[in-house]
Amino acid sequence: MSQTESILEPALRDLVDALDDFSRASFQNADSVLSRFIYVLDSEPLAGFLNAVLSPVDFDAWWAQAKATGGSMVGSGSLHWPADRAERVALQTTLCRQIANSKISFINFTHQYCYPGYNSLSAHVQKFAEVILHPLTRDIERLTEHRPLPPFLIDAMGRLPTSGDATLDALLGDATRKFRDSAPTSRQDAVERLWDAWERLKSLEAANDKRLSVQILLDGVTTEPSFRKLIETEARALTEIGNQFLIRHFESNRTPIAKDEHFDYLFHRLFALIHLLLFSRTGGSEA
Repeated sequence: MSQTESILEPALRDLVDALDDFSRASFQNADSVLSRFIYVLDSEPLAGFLNAVLSPVDFDAWWAQAKATGGSMVGSGSLHWPADRAERVALQTTLCRQIANSKISFINFTHQYCYPGYNSLSAHVQKFAEVILHPLTRDIERLTEHRPLPPFLIDAMGRLPTSGDATLDALLGDATRKFRDSAPTSRQDAVERLWDAWERLKSLEAANDKRLSVQILLDGVTTEPSFRKLIETEARALTEIGNQFLIRHFESNRTPIAKDEHFDYLFHRLFALIHLLLFSRTGGSEA
């Protein structure tokens, strides 16, 4: 069992329990049991994990496409799910929230997309569990097996405060999106984007004096001398790593990074510092 699976095991059990209860629910209490399923999705640590690994999706466009497939006959609608698991889960969880919040009618949805073949409201509930909730729960379990993310990133990725600099925010967003991708080349790209963001961040406070800008950023973290020295040492070390290894510079005298796990380590290390600096700079407020 991976570290991520171990952390999320109780939440996954709660999710399965909610799914089982929904499968046995009557039409009259299906809404409340679905709300319980959503509550598990939106509770930590599962909420933070999903926030870290799910891909951004355009739910409104997907839903418009789904509605366009429906005809006059009951059960004539079709749901076209993307092949990518992270995108699929993002759409499925959004759909469940829309139904739980009554933004999409449960009875109309089940009639159009989960029709069991005969007129039984309880059968519609069971069919919804079969078509939507069972695949969703399975896919979430598979995502937890896919690649372990440490608790820090599960909780913090996707919740960085905005910096006020559009270029920096775009670099950070691109880095975290690429890091969620399981492809080894995406990990390398994520580290490169994060080091680009680091260089941009270092000039944020004083564009024409990077050294002064860094000092202002570090001073904003703490006035305690020992910890202040520690983070300054870390900032210098991470800058040197970017110059020494094949991250941002590709001259022949740069040291290549040999393993995917090394990219993971470097990403975690720099992300932690950027997270600290941005939160200190904004007083701890999230975007």
